[in-house]
Amino acid sequence: MTITARHSTPTATRSPAARLIAGMRVFAYAARAIVKTMINRRYVKSLADMPDYLLKDIGIRRDDIWTALNADWREDPTYKLAVTAARRRRDELC
Repeated sequence: MTITARHSTPTATRSPAARLIAGMRVFAYAARAIVKTMINRRYVKSLADMPDYLLKDIGIRRDDIWTALNADWREDPTYKLAVTAARRRRDELC
C-alpha cells in the first residue's frame, strides 16, 4: 500500500521544462535558507558585543553565543540560542 500526500505526476512523465522548473525551485529554496542562516550568524556575532547584563536579560550567556557560532555552518545559531534561553527559563522556574 502506498500513501501519497498529494497527487503528483511521476517524474518520468513530466516535461523537461517542468523538471527544470522543479529543480530551480529546490535550488532557490536551498539558496534562501543558506542566506538566511548567514544573516542570522551575523546577528548572533553582534550579540557577542553586548554587555553581560543585557545577555542575562535575554537569558543567554556569552559561552552560549560561542557554542552556537561554533556549530556546523548549516545550523542556524539563532535557533540554538532560543532553545538554550527557553531551557534556562524553564529550569529557573522549577
